[in-house]
Order: sequence, then structure tokens, then C-alpha cells
Amino acid sequence: MLIQIEESYLQLKQDPYLKPIVEKWGMCSLKPGENYYWELVRSILAQQISTKVAQKFSERFGEYYQGDVTPESVSRSSIEDLRGLGISARKAETILTIASLCQQEEIKINDLDQKSDQEIQTELTKIKGIGSWTVTMFLIFALNRPRVVPAADFGIRKAIQMIYGLEKLPSADVVVEYYLAWKPHESVASWYLWRSLENN
Repeated sequence: MLIQIEESYLQLKQDPYLKPIVEKWGMCSLKPGENYYWELVRSILAQQISTKVAQKFSERFGEYYQGDVTPESVSRSSIEDLRGLGISARKAETILTIASLCQQEEIKINDLDQKSDQEIQTELTKIKGIGSWTVTMFLIFALNRPRVVPAADFGIRKAIQMIYGLEKLPSADVVVEYYLAWKPHESVASWYLWRSLENN
């Protein structure tokens, strides 16, 4: 099942805490990705850095491959090539490992949308350099899964702290409790929470 944009908009607009954010940003712009390998690479590039820096890395990466970010094109590169783009050795190794696994069909990247969230989590986190956060981003931004809760994400925790006026940053377990109010549109709620952190 994919994200239901209009349904989520109408429901989340009824939430008193999310309403100002929903009204400011309008309907969520999330949609399924077309190149799952590239989307997974984006998630890896975004690990443990700010959104703005992640966007710059993604732009630089896409330009380097002239928009053709596929397992085939990337596997022709070396770790040193990717390091030249400013990417850490660990991330470069992960990106190249996934390219190789895709080419060998040990990961059938284009078939991941046929699997459950948990099956995808289990399969991808077996790869060194991919953890739960990366898979969570992939589920939301590539596969458009509607019920994903990125509870450990710093931005999500910060947004909840701000909109609820909490004295300290909530733990991942506490974040999950807040998300109960936004079922079954958790992924779209996350999109609005991230938007709430953006400056005008």
C-alpha cells in the first residue's frame, strides 16, 4: 500500500499540533521513487549529516554519473573515485557493495517493493553500513510506505520537542507514543515534522 496523500492531509489537519504545519505546507509531496538503487544511495549519503549537506552530496553524486546512478555505472568506480566526491570511505564501501550485490542479483533491488517493511529491514540491514535509519528513509522516500515511524531520527525528535513544548529531547520510545495519534499516516506525519524544522 502506498501513501494516501489527500486522506493523510485531511486527517492530519485535524490534529491541533500539526494543523499549523499542514496548513503552511499543504499536501505532502512524497511519491514513489523510480530508481531504487539511487534512492538507497541517497539514504546512505544522508547518514549522520544535515539535510542541506546531504542534498549537496546527492547533487554532486548525480552530476558525477550524469544522472545515470545505477549499480552498473557505480560499480565501475573505485572507493578512491567516490572519496574524491567528499564521501567517507565507509559510505563509499557500502555504496559499492550494494552495487555489486545488485549486479549479482543477491539483492533484487527492483523487487523490494513486493516485500513487507520488516522483510526489507531484515534484508538490507545484513549489509555493513546500512542500519535501521537508512532503511526507514528508503521505505518512506523510495517505496512510499505509509506507516513508517523514524522514531530515532534526530530531526523528528527535535520537531516533536518543539511543537509540543517539551523541556528535553524525547527518546525514540516516547516518539512512538506521539505517533499513535497520527495512525495510519505516520510517514506523512514525519514529512510534516521535517518541514516544521525548515526556515521560511
